[in-house]
Amino acid sequence: MKTSLQSKIALVTGAGSGIGYATALALAEEGCSVVLVDRVAEVINKLAKQQPDVFISVVSDLSSENAPAAIMQQIKPHWLPDILVLSAGVYETSELYELSAGEWDKVHSINLRSNFLLAQATLPFMCKRGWGRVVTLSSIAAETGGVSAGAAYVASKAGVIGLTRSLALTGAANGVTVNAVSPGLIASPMTSGLTTSKLNAIAAQTPMGRLGTPEDVAKVVCCVVSDAFAFVTGQVIPVNGGLHLR
Repeated sequence: MKTSLQSKIALVTGAGSGIGYATALALAEEGCSVVLVDRVAEVINKLAKQQPDVFISVVSDLSSENAPAAIMQQIKPHWLPDILVLSAGVYETSELYELSAGEWDKVHSINLRSNFLLAQATLPFMCKRGWGRVVTLSSIAAETGGVSAGAAYVASKAGVIGLTRSLALTGAANGVTVNAVSPGLIASPMTSGLTTSKLNAIAAQTPMGRLGTPEDVAKVVCCVVSDAFAFVTGQVIPVNGGLHLR
């Protein structure tokens, strides 16, 4: 894949931990320069300082409606992305009758609205170039209703799938593909609040006998943005070790 991704610029949200962090590293290994976006500065600033020719960091809270525009303004004109990986997300487990409207809005602002706004800001540049890749992160919960996830998270990840398909139609005629990667339960900081017994139970239900890792997902993202997937768009690609078969 190095040939197709060499010298491409990727922007990865949620790059400070979990799937976003693993994806940023994997894309850099494939020859990309990477814009690291996260609301926590420590990890992304450290990477950018260690390898300034590969990474730049943008500290941003994507729950803010103005964040995507501010990110684009900060990286213009030299770091406009060829590849957009929308990995930032929050995991919510509230019981339905305990879920507040404020919590619902916060989850959707990060998991769904920020995806729309960043795609809206970057697709014109990709379409003008005649090449682009957008990867959204959905979840198995969007299809199952969630084993442990709450309604706001499930709905936001189902919304990501609908957004992905709409964006795919927008970009297709100009060489831009848009696909969703849909992980099962991944052992990452996002799911660290689940109990050990819950994690073990889900691992036992998974046909491959383990939880996923951020690296499992990152490898799939690298495939999806490569030229091997040049004629694939509007798809949802599961990465769950067979858990959907249960």
